[in-house]
Amino acid sequence: MTGAAQPTPRWKLRRAFAHQERLPNLPPVVGTVLAARGITTREAAERFYKPHLEARHDPLLLPGMEPALRRTREAIEAREPIALFGDFDVDGVTSIALLKLALERLGAVTIPYLPDRFREGYGLNVGAVDELREAGAGLLISADCGTSSVAEVAHANSLGMDAIVLDHHTVPSELPAALAVINPKREGSPYPFTELAAVGVSYRFLQALYESLGRELPERDFLDLVALGTVVDVAPLEDENRAIVASGLGFMRESPRPGVEALASIAGTSADRIRSETLGFGLGPRLNAAGRMKHARTALDLLLAPTPLAARQIAEELDVLNRQRQAECEQGLLEAEALLGASDDPLTMVGSERMHAGIIGIIAGRLVEARSRPAIVYEQGPETSRASARTFGDFDIVKAIRKESDLLVRHGGHRAAAGFTIRNEHLDRFKERIVNTAAEQLAPEDLRPSVTIDAEASLGDLSGVEIRGLTQFEPCGHGNRRPVLLSRNVELRDARQVGADGSHLKLKVREGASTWPGIAFRMGEAELADQIDIVYSLSREWRGDRMELEVLDFAPSAEARPLDRLGG
Repeated sequence: MTGAAQPTPRWKLRRAFAHQERLPNLPPVVGTVLAARGITTREAAERFYKPHLEARHDPLLLPGMEPALRRTREAIEAREPIALFGDFDVDGVTSIALLKLALERLGAVTIPYLPDRFREGYGLNVGAVDELREAGAGLLISADCGTSSVAEVAHANSLGMDAIVLDHHTVPSELPAALAVINPKREGSPYPFTELAAVGVSYRFLQALYESLGRELPERDFLDLVALGTVVDVAPLEDENRAIVASGLGFMRESPRPGVEALASIAGTSADRIRSETLGFGLGPRLNAAGRMKHARTALDLLLAPTPLAARQIAEELDVLNRQRQAECEQGLLEAEALLGASDDPLTMVGSERMHAGIIGIIAGRLVEARSRPAIVYEQGPETSRASARTFGDFDIVKAIRKESDLLVRHGGHRAAAGFTIRNEHLDRFKERIVNTAAEQLAPEDLRPSVTIDAEASLGDLSGVEIRGLTQFEPCGHGNRRPVLLSRNVELRDARQVGADGSHLKLKVREGASTWPGIAFRMGEAELADQIDIVYSLSREWRGDRMELEVLDFAPSAEARPLDRLGG
């Protein structure tokens, strides 16, 4: 699809001598994969397989917590309306749903507010602050935004409003003059884990608030929302995030809220089969479609829906919006590729007035996959353009964008994903600068895709006990990928293109007495051979429990592709 030829992916072995360091009481492949990820003691393995044993860190270690608790208690006691301002993605929406439900249980009066992506853009804005003040709010709590909102918080203060920021985005050099900026990424923060999603930060804030009032925040009632936001926002599933998601998924399966159950049904699965993949590929895109195509309030309404009937109606609306989003994405990607042609810049930047602001982040991500380099996609408006950026490899996209802040109206984000607004007259200059930054930092080898492999194993080695051990790595996602294996000299028994455009490949592979079905996404045009080397994970379809291989890459065995060895 791209104009530039794609290099052959590198295969990298995560830890060269993991097979020698594995715990002897575990099945060989399972033990090797655990050792590759640094799990070489019984205690570490116990914590890994039982995520609920992970320590929950003290929320009072988060900077700014004490003044935030005092001010929130005052507002609750005085019945002073509390404005809840969130981002329009799933992390922001789940944060606002969580805050509204938990604060109102304490007797708080809340005013939830989610901005309109197309009219207001990302983050706090002066118009929204004015509206919330006019509605009577004296306390403003922002979730999943606010760390960079210096002018907007100053405006709130000028109107007599106190502001509390609950966020996890990269911290700029100047913080807003809020009553409290609660962000685990703040420099000097004693909180031992920096990778909470915003909904995780909100949950820790609520835990501390309940405790300060002599009450306990009931995990069973709220942890499903935290798990949903954490997974869909692609927060790393390690440390307390993994514990949160494991517990939240359990509660979700046992007693799903009406909105989650309805959306799971629309996505083609039942609530009792929900896993992290269901959240990431089934529920997340439909919830995000609200903010991308219409307004995020629809997603919030679903999560707050009181009855199955009300939830079903909203879930059906979100499904329609998601299909519209899919069509816009395909059209936008074709537009981007046509504009780019055979461009081989180390960073891809493309946009036009025909791009849809709701899907530019998705298109940027697809370009990263297709071209193996960082990407920025923008919608060009009459005077300004709104852009979304995604990174590749170790390139810090938000740092690169911040370097050009003198050209930007506003900006923010994570190391791997960011957004900004820029005046159109600065577009060419910005592109020249950031492409030069990428050229300085990225060598040609850095633009070569790679697959990190946990262990090399024969398909015939995957006995029932090995399979059970490998599938118990759940919950899996960013930061805790499903185990990745390499099997060489596998017989390819069948291969056929699937998908509307034939871009995927359904496979059957065999080694000895073992025959496995497999799916290779976006590899419909890959070179086939009777004997292949495959890199894969064991996967259950997110709609059900059928086991198959998710083939991440493959090559003819005759190629004998080398395996780079990383760690010793």
